[in-house]
Amino acid sequence: MLAYAGATLALLGGMAAAVVALVGPADPRAVWLAAGVAWPVQLAAFAALVRVREGSGFVVGWALGMALRFAVVVVVAIAVTRSEALDPATALVSLVGFVFVLVLLEPLFLRLAD
Repeated sequence: MLAYAGATLALLGGMAAAVVALVGPADPRAVWLAAGVAWPVQLAAFAALVRVREGSGFVVGWALGMALRFAVVVVVAIAVTRSEALDPATALVSLVGFVFVLVLLEPLFLRLAD
């Protein structure tokens, strides 16, 4: 779990810095907020998946993790659209992109955890 946390934090930091460089002055705070939300949510979902990865519990754990991610995206969408402090498009595209890339890393780290 620590290897996953460290690798995803490093990757997320690099991705966020790259997105901020691409976005420019538009709204870098929205990108960093998205990274700050994506990382702990992904860690929680991955930790739950590691605990139930054996047998039929894997599918349930995976589905619950995806539901958690979806719910977080909905909550963030509501929050950023009601606030004028951040650009909603930048925050939501960044959040979904970060979560997507982190989900793609899960199989690699699940195999390493064996």
